Amino acid sequence: MTTLEQLLEEYQEKYNLFTYAHYFDPDNYNVLQTGLVACFYIDQGYLPQKRQAMGEVLALYHQYWGDKLLSGYKDDNPNNLEQYHASTLEEKINNIYSIGTDDLSIYWSSSPNLDYVADYLINIFSSAGWYEQVHKEVSFLKLYWPLSELKTSGVQQFIKFIQVISGKLQPMHGYAGLGVQHGHEYYDYQYLEYEIAHRFLGLDISNYDGDLRFRNGFKCINWLTILSDDLIKQKLGSVAQLQANNEDPAIKFYPYQRGIIVQAGEVPALGYIQENPYPKHYIFVNALLKAARAPEIGSLGFGSVNGEIRFNSRTTTEWQARFDNVALPEENTLPISDSGENALEPQQKRITVKTGELCRFSGFYSANINGKLYYQELTEGYKVIPFSDEQDNLWNDITWILLRRDDGGNVYEQ
Repeated sequence: MTTLEQLLEEYQEKYNLFTYAHYFDPDNYNVLQTGLVACFYIDQGYLPQKRQAMGEVLALYHQYWGDKLLSGYKDDNPNNLEQYHASTLEEKINNIYSIGTDDLSIYWSSSPNLDYVADYLINIFSSAGWYEQVHKEVSFLKLYWPLSELKTSGVQQFIKFIQVISGKLQPMHGYAGLGVQHGHEYYDYQYLEYEIAHRFLGLDISNYDGDLRFRNGFKCINWLTILSDDLIKQKLGSVAQLQANNEDPAIKFYPYQRGIIVQAGEVPALGYIQENPYPKHYIFVNALLKAARAPEIGSLGFGSVNGEIRFNSRTTTEWQARFDNVALPEENTLPISDSGENALEPQQKRITVKTGELCRFSGFYSANINGKLYYQELTEGYKVIPFSDEQDNLWNDITWILLRRDDGGNVYEQ
């Protein structure tokens, strides 16, 4: 089985863990799902050459997937929904050029309306020139595909497509890989995104992509991380230095005009917390590029409506840094034995989690702290915080032992 086939199989097995159906039509449409997402962050998107590049990307997306698109808007007015094929491609592109340096907001998707998340989407946003100059807002272009597109089009062809778009748009930075896809009213389901993000660490999570703080660096690494030459020069030295510092042969570098794309492994990774929370190629790329990451970004969630948990500024920063300071497990650490009578049987070992690590399984845990047993409930996908005892002593280096799993599963390492 190829790595792509393994990914597609894992995706189907975990499908219900990251997909939420829409109550209007649960058999056909979702409000949240996981698929391929690419986003390009652009400086001075109001310039004529940038607007022309955006039109060229629309034409390219139309060439391959225009038959999938159904509806959207091209005039910054979600209330003025129109059918995608009601106008020609030429008319759509001319509309981009005719706007000049005013606000540009385009949203075309494979959904019949804005209530549902789309498998295919092209979303372009660029503030008016005067507004960007004053408020420093970033222009962006975002694309969606179903994961199956990697099989349909081919992995290398997909990477080539990202190369071509990067060359046209000349972004400050960007990414492409697995991410949570949401509908137009994305903020309604941020509490669900929060849960998905802590269960699948390989997924991108997004909020408002025009955040001015993206001028200070990229959001987070993904399967494909896009970096401009300017960002590399400012934060990382040079492409030659990056390549020299890379020790992972599975990390590939794809140049485009005035930038480079860094690939973390042959195919994207889900990063499922219970199986492979830290895909090793992602860890290596994160360490390689970390200095060019934005020190902070806007919160990935808005305020709570009814007490539900959403991302805030602190947990957003933790999400950005989830691949930092991760020690990779040593491979082949268990003894290899024959199948004969004297084969060595490894002893069973209970599942444990240390302070600062992400909890893999929700359940009831115990720890011996200063000669006394303590117990607490820990939740899957959340980082274990320091423990405070009844004397308010703070313990920063505790190993918790799993006694009972909430899902009824085995408490021993397999």
